[in-house]
Amino acid sequence: MTEPAAIGGSHVRVDSLAKVTGRTLYVEDMPVPGLLHGYVLRSPHHHARLVRLDPGAAAGMPGVVRVITALDIPGLNGLDGYSQDEPVLTPVGETLKQKGAPIALVVAESRRQARAAAGAIQVAFEVLPHTFDVDEALAPAAVPIYPAGNVLGRHTVMHGDLKAAFAGSHLILGAAYHTSFQEHATLERNTQLGYLDDQGRVTVLGGTHEPHWQQGYIARTLGLDPDRVRVIMPPTGGSFGDRQDPWSLVAVGLMAFLVRRPVRLAYSRRETFDATPKRHPYDVKLRIGATADGQLTGIRVRINANTGAYDSAGIWIPNYAVTASGGPYRWQAVDAYAQSVYTNAAKCGQFRGFGSPQATFASECALDELCQGLELDPIDFRLRNRLHQDSISFLGYPVAETLGYLEVLEALRSRHEEFRREADAFNAVSAGGTRMGVGLAGMWYRFGKSGSLRVETQAELELDGRLVIYCSAPDYGQGISTVMVQLAAEALGVPREAVHLVNADTATTPDSGIQGASRATYFIGGSVTLAARNLKREILAVAAILLDAPAGELLLERDRVVSRRAPDRAIPLPVIAGRFEQLGRPRKVQGVFDLSPQFPDGSRPEYIPCFTTGAQLAQVIVDLETGQVRVTRVVAAHDVGRAINPPNAVGQVQGAVLMGVGAALSEQYLPGRSTGLTDYLLPMVGAMPEIEVKLIEVPSRYGPLGAKGLGEAALLPTAPAIINAVSRAIGVRIRTIPATPPRLLRAIRGRKRAS
Repeated sequence: MTEPAAIGGSHVRVDSLAKVTGRTLYVEDMPVPGLLHGYVLRSPHHHARLVRLDPGAAAGMPGVVRVITALDIPGLNGLDGYSQDEPVLTPVGETLKQKGAPIALVVAESRRQARAAAGAIQVAFEVLPHTFDVDEALAPAAVPIYPAGNVLGRHTVMHGDLKAAFAGSHLILGAAYHTSFQEHATLERNTQLGYLDDQGRVTVLGGTHEPHWQQGYIARTLGLDPDRVRVIMPPTGGSFGDRQDPWSLVAVGLMAFLVRRPVRLAYSRRETFDATPKRHPYDVKLRIGATADGQLTGIRVRINANTGAYDSAGIWIPNYAVTASGGPYRWQAVDAYAQSVYTNAAKCGQFRGFGSPQATFASECALDELCQGLELDPIDFRLRNRLHQDSISFLGYPVAETLGYLEVLEALRSRHEEFRREADAFNAVSAGGTRMGVGLAGMWYRFGKSGSLRVETQAELELDGRLVIYCSAPDYGQGISTVMVQLAAEALGVPREAVHLVNADTATTPDSGIQGASRATYFIGGSVTLAARNLKREILAVAAILLDAPAGELLLERDRVVSRRAPDRAIPLPVIAGRFEQLGRPRKVQGVFDLSPQFPDGSRPEYIPCFTTGAQLAQVIVDLETGQVRVTRVVAAHDVGRAINPPNAVGQVQGAVLMGVGAALSEQYLPGRSTGLTDYLLPMVGAMPEIEVKLIEVPSRYGPLGAKGLGEAALLPTAPAIINAVSRAIGVRIRTIPATPPRLLRAIRGRKRAS
């Protein structure tokens, strides 16, 4: 019987059966003998100085094992490398910069006892003025949240003669756009487990995008060598960037280290709203020009990104904000500047698309308004201005990877024409209470982020004949473990069931770099492919000795190597593994995916310019009396290079679309007011539109089998496509999201008054 192909065969995820049958244990489910429970005492104020902290009464309460303050931290009280000037626990005399900032940790026999003891800690504050507003934080008289001021990071891109570009424009559009805080709202609340393993290592289980980075943060806090700390990525119920924040893993590691017993720290949903990072809200001012026939000329961008109370990687946000603003288009001149600004709102951090969806919303809405003003077709307008492979990009230099934007846009053309005909017919017979609109938006997304250009994984033939891959590609529900197995199986030439994966454990897997910016399939998958190929070559070489046949005439199968010329001549993999031992040859080999030669130090930009492109088409119906919007259909076309697991890729896009519906229409975290899922309006199942996904395959230059990144990029065009559809339906431009019913009604009534 022919084995199914690893790529294009079975796409069922490797962990699906255990999850749907309930066998998978998440951290909160794990039975642990002698388990203690942690609780965090947090600031009740948005901005305050901690003037007194007395844990004495709490320490003597029933069940309490230890109360931990900043004075008990044996190493560095900070998260340097991730969030500058953010303490693990705030010392007396320092300022707590947001509501929910951590003050002390309580470890007790039960969570209830820990919580009660936290309430008994005597704390005194000097309440300070606070602001959630960027303009207030930038005002000359603003209270400095940090001694150096309230601006965290800056980034600029400038080239060409903007004055001349605007002078040659037929139409110049100037507009301001605003986005909101968003909450990740992962299905699994933040939960971590810390204990000492049988080698005395501080071991932490918890969701993360980079176990080896977390290992370093924990080790520095505890004053230990990194090899005395182990971080394991357990099954995790979602991230969307939330699990990149290291604070909770550091905290549980600290508790376990100090009490020498297992400790679990489980957030309530309220804690996740108060204390975990959010999406950065943007205030964007855009000025763009075009000629009468639709040729883009110049662009001027100014962005203030609200980074909240702590850095939390917000120093890098301006770079991503500026980059996303330009899109996959050609510009004669660019003047772009962004800055991240401290406020006393909840700290912001990584969130699907890291700094890019907000800027894409603004620029794609502005482009749509511009092409509407020029009475041009949105697809033709974007095609006319699309970035060519060798063109100078918005960033001032060419891109490094293949671009499929032409193919993406053409894939939407027939549906766009169909949707417009449907809208014309609907609006012609509508009684006036509802209107249908059609909107289009495109995007580019720089995948690869700040991770190393050199990524290592390993492949091994175990003594029992198993083929094992070792990598660090954390899977928090996106299915990347399955993709790694598929890529390895394809390279080995065996069915994927023959491949075993050891993933994201600092004690057993190499550091494969950050799992973020949609880099896993491209970078880590590239390394896995190379490791598997190297292992196959070694297996066939040893089998050639045993079979006395050229390696080129041999075939690696599920559990043996067989001669192509004489199929009855075969040797089992355990026998081959034993021969490795006799020969003194290593059964574990390395795979290194390294783009450093293509992008040498000193000549490459801060981030290598690898971009993926996509576009989405949205159809909406707006109730002009209530302001309610129903997204009826979305068509999403994304260049994936090569779809390693097409159903998984489609699922990523579908999930991104629903997330984009929430960003566009309902999701808004309000500092000081939002407390949980009862007052944070996630889109429910009834909000899911009919979604058609078109996977465009323009092979990459360097990725495994031509693959590119997808997971985050799929989110970027959804909100602007929906808002462009809404704006065209109601005849007035919406420039603030979420476009809630009250906001829409104000816009509709304002248009009526103006007319």
